[in-house]
Amino acid sequence: MGILSFLGRLFGSSAPSRPSPRDFVAQRDPSAPVLDVRTPSEFASGHLRGALNVDVMSPDFGKRVETLLSKGTLKKDATVYLYCRSGNRSGQAEGMLRRMGFTETVNVGAIGSLKAAGAEMA
Repeated sequence: MGILSFLGRLFGSSAPSRPSPRDFVAQRDPSAPVLDVRTPSEFASGHLRGALNVDVMSPDFGKRVETLLSKGTLKKDATVYLYCRSGNRSGQAEGMLRRMGFTETVNVGAIGSLKAAGAEMA
């Protein structure tokens, strides 16, 4: 257990934990949506198989999430996985989704680490 994880447990941190890339690949819920929050050009250069591209830096990020909610693709009380290039933007997206009422967001981090752990790519 890392020191930050230990301290979070010790002091009751409400920050969600991030699974290791290997754990994500091995244990992910295959029915849960995966959001790639990178730019469309980054997404086009390679992404996780089945991922949806919703650019967190786009001014219409919230509107696009609302559209996915209205279509039933996303649900506020069901697991949603997020990733980006380094884990930073997916962390920002996770915070935005939580402010929108999502309760089961999981930042799985960086695409390179996920690919190295054996995630299926498209």
